Amino acid sequence: MTGRVRAAIGIWRARNVRTGRDGAYAVYLALMVALVTVIPVVRAAWLGVTSPEGIAAISAGTAPETAILVVAALWAGALLLGRDRGPAVRPPFLTHALATSGLPAAEAFRGPVLRAGALVTALTTAAAGLLGAALVSARLADPLDAGLFLVVGALVGVIATVAWLAGQALPRTAVPAAVVVCALGAATAAAPALQPFTPWGWVGLAYPLAGGSSAVAALTALGALSAALVCAIPPLLNRLRLRELLAQSVRWDSATTHAGGMDFSAAVSVYQRWPRRGRRLRAVRAPGHPAVVFLVRDAIGAVRTPGRLAIGVLVVAAAGTLLALAFAPAAAGWALGAAAGTVLFAGLGPLTDGLRHAASISAGLPLYGIGDEQLLARHLLFPTILTLVVLLTAAVATSLVTGIPPLGPLAGALVLGPLALLARVDAALKGPMPPALLAPVPTPVGDLAAAVRMAWALDALLLVALSGAAAALVLVSPLPAAGAAAVLLVVGVSRWRQRR
Repeated sequence: MTGRVRAAIGIWRARNVRTGRDGAYAVYLALMVALVTVIPVVRAAWLGVTSPEGIAAISAGTAPETAILVVAALWAGALLLGRDRGPAVRPPFLTHALATSGLPAAEAFRGPVLRAGALVTALTTAAAGLLGAALVSARLADPLDAGLFLVVGALVGVIATVAWLAGQALPRTAVPAAVVVCALGAATAAAPALQPFTPWGWVGLAYPLAGGSSAVAALTALGALSAALVCAIPPLLNRLRLRELLAQSVRWDSATTHAGGMDFSAAVSVYQRWPRRGRRLRAVRAPGHPAVVFLVRDAIGAVRTPGRLAIGVLVVAAAGTLLALAFAPAAAGWALGAAAGTVLFAGLGPLTDGLRHAASISAGLPLYGIGDEQLLARHLLFPTILTLVVLLTAAVATSLVTGIPPLGPLAGALVLGPLALLARVDAALKGPMPPALLAPVPTPVGDLAAAVRMAWALDALLLVALSGAAAALVLVSPLPAAGAAAVLLVVGVSRWRQRR
């Protein structure tokens, strides 16, 4: 290692020690995070997976096929994630110093990849162990089969790490590779005869319910594939270029800074891609009816980024599917409804760019010759129409496939769609964090200032989750949905009046 690199690393470490981020503080912070978040989450996951509904789900005849789809989606998502934020990411200062030092990238950026891989592998191993332990506790699987599946979970994490790095090193081939993985995963789940010939099929063969020699053979095949892919890590690291490394490092540093300030919208917008193929589409056309003009403008603005629009539509459809499943007789309706509301809120992001623009300029002079209220209402047309069409279609299709009566999914979609849009309006009108929230909140159990700030940052997400739970119970009682709508309206009106 050259003297220049040693000096750069020394300066960076000295700066971290001066700001208190030394090793002891990191260990203390990790322990606190584990006590406050990790342990309750693990306990909740265990209680959920060992409940009668959870055992029925993970022991169903289609559970191996579901595992195949999940693993294929994980590897495809890792490929796509690497295009924006790969595992080989260091702080901007160290990235520039190491990338221009003459050291091979395989040596300079090996540490972040190993740490990221350890985290991913730990998560997949924990998920596999949770499923295996739940099946063993219910006496539906042998401990040996559960142990084999635990090792398979670790190998899935290793392959996911390599796929993540491949997406960073080969960004142009990541999208077609992800599409191929998803298509082959769906084909393998639909045709069990393909399972012995695909990596995700090997995961299905090793599912604890399958057992037998197929699990051992699948584990052996996955081990050989993992070893071969691990050998490809140094060549992939050496393909990384300074420009892409710096771009990812700067974006990640900016996103974490915004997230640390509780500005999650700005953190997400850091990774929003600029229009490329659709940037020449004209959004401003001949004048006509104002509502139609704004509807067409918002539609063309969304089409300018077709990939982002497609993801938004798919996420909205997934929310409709979850909402329909919430009306199944044996399902935990309120939980699935809350999940549907959260997913729908995320899917509305690519559809509400015009809404956020209207909220951002509502405090100034009118730019388009109309009032702020009319501007906001007209920018609501496109997301409202598209959301209701996709949400209702997905809910009805799911109800027809699963045999659920369509009245509940239809009513729930008609309730949840407008409530989620109201939550988006409230989030767009939020503005910066009030300085009063920066003051400490002393209580007998400690300072709750951080919890208050987190609640303020995630208020729209929490409200839309409650709205989803209320929408899933709309056939039982409409009062929860009416209460959620009243709260969202009060919050929105209050923020609208305080926008200036």
